[in-house]
Amino acid sequence: MSAPSPYPMLFRIAAATQLREGPGPEHKALRALPLDQVVTLVGEPGPGWLEVEAPNGTRGFAPSGLLRRQVAGAKPPQYVAEMFPWRNVERANRDPKMLHPAFRNRALRTVARLNAEGVPFGIYEGMRGPWRQNHLYGSGRNRPGRILTPVQAWESLHQFGLAADFVLVLEGRWSWDDDEAHAHMWDRLEAIGADEGLVSRPGERPHLQLADVDLANLREGRLPPNTDPAWTTAFKWITESWDGKPAAPKLK
Repeated sequence: MSAPSPYPMLFRIAAATQLREGPGPEHKALRALPLDQVVTLVGEPGPGWLEVEAPNGTRGFAPSGLLRRQVAGAKPPQYVAEMFPWRNVERANRDPKMLHPAFRNRALRTVARLNAEGVPFGIYEGMRGPWRQNHLYGSGRNRPGRILTPVQAWESLHQFGLAADFVLVLEGRWSWDDDEAHAHMWDRLEAIGADEGLVSRPGERPHLQLADVDLANLREGRLPPNTDPAWTTAFKWITESWDGKPAAPKLK
């Protein structure tokens, strides 16, 4: 009898559907599963419905007829790059597991402290691939729109998982409102972030990044120590897949 595979069994969504609480359409819908979303099998394979886990950690059941098996190959179970389409420049990655641990814990504490005060901030975007960074940079420059960022690929700490954009969640929607009624909330974001060792950038108020980090060192591959498999796997996939300029840094 062969040993069980140490790699996750992945499935791609072939047509938009719902993740449900139980194996059947009569069960409560937990979240939408869009086309091409990748999910991980967490239960025993069976007819009709499969128990799977979505990228945000929600577990439920999806109709097996709409799932297509993906080969994980020799990738470790933490191969989070399979779970997020880094080259899709329209998608914002909000998974905190992909943030560098040196930043992640501070960012999550910042959100927890704000929420405990009744200030409803969440992480709108964390680790960001260089493809999306250049796409955002192009807004207001080589395509219509307003200026979104002053920096290009590998000039942002987002590419290293050392920065995130924090945005208000008001009435179930992301909100950048900073009028008089909400200004104090943004002030609290900056104050609590600073207390956790995170700093803002001029003109980019939702953005906080790890303080006292030298971008030149990062671009030479000298990153903060004590990484973990989730961040390392995502970062390696991004750097090894990037073929643009400037060249991606290499882990040392």
